[in-house]
Amino acid sequence: AGSPDNLLAISTQTGAAGVVEKVQLFSLSAILLTGVGILANRQRHGGRARRPAIALLIDSFALGLLLATTLFVVANFEALSPAFRPVQRATLLVIGLAPVVFLIGLLDARLAQSAVGELMVELRANLAPADLRDALARALRDPSVTLAYWLPAFQRYVDLDGRQVEVPDRDGRATTLIDRDGVHVAALLHDGALDDERDLLDGVTAAAGIALENARLQAELQARLEELRGSRARVIAEGQKERQRLERNLHDGAQQRLIALSLELSLLEQRLTTDPEARTRLDQARHEIALSLEELRDVARGIHPAVLSGHGLEVALESIVAQAPLPVRLLIELDGRLQEPLEVAAYYVVSESLANIGKHAQATAATVEVARKRGQIVVEVVDNGIGGADTESGSGLRGLADRVEALGGRLLVWTPTGSGTRVRAEIPCA
Repeated sequence: AGSPDNLLAISTQTGAAGVVEKVQLFSLSAILLTGVGILANRQRHGGRARRPAIALLIDSFALGLLLATTLFVVANFEALSPAFRPVQRATLLVIGLAPVVFLIGLLDARLAQSAVGELMVELRANLAPADLRDALARALRDPSVTLAYWLPAFQRYVDLDGRQVEVPDRDGRATTLIDRDGVHVAALLHDGALDDERDLLDGVTAAAGIALENARLQAELQARLEELRGSRARVIAEGQKERQRLERNLHDGAQQRLIALSLELSLLEQRLTTDPEARTRLDQARHEIALSLEELRDVARGIHPAVLSGHGLEVALESIVAQAPLPVRLLIELDGRLQEPLEVAAYYVVSESLANIGKHAQATAATVEVARKRGQIVVEVVDNGIGGADTESGSGLRGLADRVEALGGRLLVWTPTGSGTRVRAEIPCA
């Protein structure tokens, strides 16, 4: 055989060359398709969403691989040759758009860096702790951001109001722990897509370090206040239980014995028909027993009003008003009974206020109003006395304020000299 015309030719068998070309195209198609499968699997099982710019970049790359795979497959089959040109154009279009998508991702990263700068500007203006979360959300472009402050004394995370926060939360958000000078300060709950941008997260948390520490101190203060409120409520609840126990003991013990003694004296008096002096002394003893029994009932009622537990607030207030030392107008607007702590608090506000009016106000009339308004129980006692009541040194009003505040309410007192006194309690109710 003579020398080949083409020195670079490996073989003159065109059929074998075609087979090799098809094998190469199918191999490339398989490799590209594997890449598409890997991207799709990571997108589906990655466990978190991605930033829109990053997701767009990955999706466009996967689309380009898929179109290239389709192009190679179409090129191997003559029957599909009419579809070759459209697929080729689509492939070239997607590949041509790849730089644009890349620039969008680059611009997104630059915007994220500028957001950190804007955050630092805000922090220099002594950003309030209440505004810190919103500032971090803007910097991270994640409106779902939540800040949880770590309190070592309580061994739990809390929000700025001192309420406990679950970390990690049940919504499946990602958690970034924030330390300052080697001390754990807070946890940042955020969209899982931010885990792909650790530089942004680190920059934001580092820039907000001092503000986070200040906010943590405020959260700790609020948590201690919440603990104090809870302790006060528990003390008052335990005190109320003890009052009920004492009232039952007085009613079932001392009162019953005095009643039995009075009956025994009555029977003895009936037998002493011939001794007038003895009968007189027995009458005096029975009178003293009756007075003692009445005083004991007053003490028991002051410790805990049994009528309140048995018949409700309205009947209990009617009983107080009936025994008041001055005319009292009673207005009650309630639909049914309240929870026992609310009824007890309202009862003592009215009873203590009427007692103060009788002792100090020199009033000729008073008004008591109890109503449910806008999710609150409002108790108001007004008199037409001389006013000028001492709201600081007296233990009665302070005790009422403690009782009301333990239920999340507030006690207000207006007592201008010469214009009477108004006591108003506002207690949240479900």
